[in-house]
Amino acid sequence: MSDLNSPSDTSDETLEPNTLDEEDEWKDVESDNDSPSFVSLSGSIRFPTLEGFLEDAKENHGVNLVGIQRRFSLETFGMIKLINYVRSQVLHGLFRPDLAPENFLEGDAYLRPAIEEDALLYSLDDLFDYCRKQANNHLPNALIEATVSQEQFQDTIRERNYLREQAVYYRSALQKTYLEKMELQERNPDESAEHDVHDGTNGPSSVKSNNDSHYFSSYAFNDIHETMLQDKVRTDAYRDFIYDNKHLFAGKVVLDVGCGTGILSLFCAKAGAAKVIAVDNSGIIDKAREIVFHNGLSDIIQRIEEVTLPVKEVDVIVSEWMGYCLLYEAMLDSVIWARDRYLAPGGLMVPSHAALRLSLFADDEYISDKFNFWNSVYGFDMSCMQKEAYDDVIIRTVKAEAVPSKARTFLDIPLHHVRKDQLDIDRVEFMLAANREIDQLHGFIIHFDISFATNKDAQAQEAKVHFTTGPGGPETHWQQALALVDVPNSGSLALRSGDRVQGKIALRKGNAYHRELDITIGWQIKLAAAEESEKAMKYEQKWLMR
Repeated sequence: MSDLNSPSDTSDETLEPNTLDEEDEWKDVESDNDSPSFVSLSGSIRFPTLEGFLEDAKENHGVNLVGIQRRFSLETFGMIKLINYVRSQVLHGLFRPDLAPENFLEGDAYLRPAIEEDALLYSLDDLFDYCRKQANNHLPNALIEATVSQEQFQDTIRERNYLREQAVYYRSALQKTYLEKMELQERNPDESAEHDVHDGTNGPSSVKSNNDSHYFSSYAFNDIHETMLQDKVRTDAYRDFIYDNKHLFAGKVVLDVGCGTGILSLFCAKAGAAKVIAVDNSGIIDKAREIVFHNGLSDIIQRIEEVTLPVKEVDVIVSEWMGYCLLYEAMLDSVIWARDRYLAPGGLMVPSHAALRLSLFADDEYISDKFNFWNSVYGFDMSCMQKEAYDDVIIRTVKAEAVPSKARTFLDIPLHHVRKDQLDIDRVEFMLAANREIDQLHGFIIHFDISFATNKDAQAQEAKVHFTTGPGGPETHWQQALALVDVPNSGSLALRSGDRVQGKIALRKGNAYHRELDITIGWQIKLAAAEESEKAMKYEQKWLMR
């Protein structure tokens, strides 16, 4: 969070737009107050500092005045128009204004102040100084050469991994898209509007609503989208399928569910789509519109924030809905609902197939680094710190040499046909054979594969474009989901080549929050050299992905 100043006055007073007679002139006025009070865009808060106002505009309205000034190289009149335009839009009920430059730069309509005595207009010199300082803070210092120590390098790696984990964590923001609101309204029109109102209480429903709001606001920042766009495995697969099959998109109506920056919409438009309807409910939708405008595709790509689509059906649904462990975040529910509601008969789902896969995990070095040192920390027993790691699913990149078995598919998901009720996986059988000797089974790895077939009746193996998130493949931002076995309670689980680990796995939506996952694995070890009469020990463990 920024350390900018907090507001000093939280008055409920709301400012009305200013109306000027034609004969009125706009004169330079100096404030009688040496410390101007900057009125928020909503008109309900006054800030003692310019920085406080700018932070509020960015956080609560998606208006980054500094970034817009730098992006469009705005000078005095451009900034005046921008400020008055944004104020007038918010005061007339558009909470997150459309910041496309053609909306405010053309003509002189927004040279007139939107509110009386706007301190922001009197402080343009300070605003431009602030913009210059922010720009300078982002300039690289080419005159400084730094020697990076091994410790600094490791810190950088840890920070990168942390940011990557945060990026995927915030992917939950995409789950309450407007498609989800459409579904809610269709089921219960009377309650759908109430669903979006925050009553300010601390009750359970309020907490959930606030959590979703946090996801949305966080998802408006560039870093998260940069992480996903730089995932070449993910982005290249969508691009290759769309560009290699332009005949499937040419002249068609495409729905992009959870569009983010709009990269998939751009691919579809370039492939010849007649119309692309991009749906999202995070602040990134405004930036997506700018991206579409600057790439000259506004006549094809339409962003949607309304409750209903402007068409009765679409020919193609494209969506990057996959979360950790594939089903984390429950976004697939919204995609299935959109398919059932809008996809034309014979229409295409992109991607077309997903598969959840399971394998064994054994990595003495990782376990030692993560757990064993707690047993004696400077001579003190801190082993109680280990327990939570056995309760939660861990997201990390697993080395190929830490996988002593082949991966086996335990659930196939054909996107054209799957139903929502089939996404709660109840006790699906699996069998994994060890392909080498290990001293201890440390856990199970869950990853997923994605396929892009060219028609609804094709099988996943027929697809020419696909990718895996499994160990040994190119790294993706999804990494792998690691469920560690509670060794202290399970005891020795040594395996020799040919020994089989077989059992059942269940994945269900979380009891506390439906976007989480509850995972249960029950298993037993069948020794390759054991007699049939020998009874194998049975184990069961539960994990939560949250």
